[in-house]
Amino acid sequence: RIPDMARVTKFGIDPAQGLNAPVAWSTGEATATSTTMGTDTTPVVTETYVARVFIPLNTTLTGLSVLNGSAVAGNITLALADSNGSIVANTASTAASGTAAYQQVAFTAPLTVKGPGEYFILLQSNNTSYRFRSHTLGNFKTGKLTAQTYGTLPSFTPPTGFTTALGPIASTY
Repeated sequence: RIPDMARVTKFGIDPAQGLNAPVAWSTGEATATSTTMGTDTTPVVTETYVARVFIPLNTTLTGLSVLNGSAVAGNITLALADSNGSIVANTASTAASGTAAYQQVAFTAPLTVKGPGEYFILLQSNNTSYRFRSHTLGNFKTGKLTAQTYGTLPSFTPPTGFTTALGPIASTY
């Protein structure tokens, strides 16, 4: 069924039409084309890694996915922050699992986000034997927060540019 164009809004799809809005939005607006995309990155347990994700329309999210690298160990925590760097949703500390694979981690509660909007996916690990895949090329905001405590997700000043091998390859779901 083709929706009545008057009912399709500028920032999303009218739910009265019975259409589902997509929920998978990737950091850097680029979905990984292979599980070896980017570079294997070794985390520092006192750092939080950040990458921008653009969400083009209103939608409800249930969690985040991160592309794990060549080794999994310890626990990871993920969070979503708004364009001001305020945490709007987070996951519980979860055992890292699945080498060279996306790992989905649910939020503690579903979150409705407004689009179009700029958001940030944050990643923390409590183990330096863990590896995550990070972006090596891009034209979007990435960075890291230093002097952090694992499991504590602070508000932050968003990065202003791209730094290679810092921003995790991740997506919403």
